[in-house]
Amino acid sequence: MPNEIENGRASFAYERVLAVSTEKSEKYAKDYRALVRSFPVMIQTNGFGASVAFLFSKKKNNQHEAVYNDISKWLKEQKLIDNELMEAITKQTRNGYRRMTNETMALLIWMKRFAEGMIEGESSEKQSC
Repeated sequence: MPNEIENGRASFAYERVLAVSTEKSEKYAKDYRALVRSFPVMIQTNGFGASVAFLFSKKKNNQHEAVYNDISKWLKEQKLIDNELMEAITKQTRNGYRRMTNETMALLIWMKRFAEGMIEGESSEKQSC
């Protein structure tokens, strides 16, 4: 079962990033890539609720709204929430909050990797390995 969940995360993340990389402008895609790359650190630094609240407050910026909606849709598919994401966060138990945080971080790992591979970054961001 854990492998099915991981494959589901990968598939969901791939579809979301593919849609951005093929259907949106280059600038939009680069901004989305930058946000997806930085969001896990934001969660680790500020906490899950505060970070999602940041996305919620910036929903007029399409990339922020896209990431917020992606997280929300994934958590709904995993049956961790059944209503609006921000509302669900404010009404969660400690264990529910932790599960939402862990599931979001696992999803973002896949989104970050796919975004790095599918969306060209700025030349100053390129790293050699």
